[in-house]
Amino acid sequence: MTNNFFEVKNVDFVIGGNTKVHNVSFKIEKEGDIVCLLGPSGIGKTTILRTIAGLQKIQKGYIKLKEKIISSKEINVEPENRNISLAFQENSLFPHYTVLKNIQLGADKNKHKKQKISIKEIVELLDINSILNQYPHQISAGEAQRASLARTLLTQPDLLLLDEPLSNVDQSFKEGIQVKLKKILKKLKITTIIVTHDSYEAFYLGSKCGIILDGELKQFDDPYKVYHFPNSIEVVNFLNRG
Repeated sequence: MTNNFFEVKNVDFVIGGNTKVHNVSFKIEKEGDIVCLLGPSGIGKTTILRTIAGLQKIQKGYIKLKEKIISSKEINVEPENRNISLAFQENSLFPHYTVLKNIQLGADKNKHKKQKISIKEIVELLDINSILNQYPHQISAGEAQRASLARTLLTQPDLLLLDEPLSNVDQSFKEGIQVKLKKILKKLKITTIIVTHDSYEAFYLGSKCGIILDGELKQFDDPYKVYHFPNSIEVVNFLNRG
């Protein structure tokens, strides 16, 4: 029997007493794999990330990371003890620090780890060199999103959770950023779960893709199989292939 790096088993994802997604099960077999969860806005994708990060408790099923249960009805490992980083869609930079200082905080968080990538490399890959000495209120939403991403990547977590990571990035160079993001994640071998409503983004970045519709994980498979062999009419309609 193979040991999975990460596993969600029979979990209801709940916020404010409202179950957003029912009875979810999926797994990430290998460290460094990227999973994309795809679905329309408001379906519960962010609730899934918040729960995996430890910000919401569960009453059913379990969540395991590196063979250890981090969430169940009886167990809830505190967020700061999970070595999981969650990058929200909104700007999460500290307003009184420059972009560079914000990014350095990510590297400082894991000083004991051997850095697999330098601040300089990550800044160049995400094309944010020109804004390093500026403050968050002086830069665009897309630039802030990339700066937040740089800081999060430098923490080198066991599991990285990205909530619509490129939603504010200008369409004209979104594709280039996607290529660079995939390259960074593979280089650092950071296991990642990305939630998005953009099917192109999900199919490009993910080694596995899950489709969330009507409060359920409808399909979870290789991007090729999800796209070419959707398992229900709902998935077909969502992917606009009807």
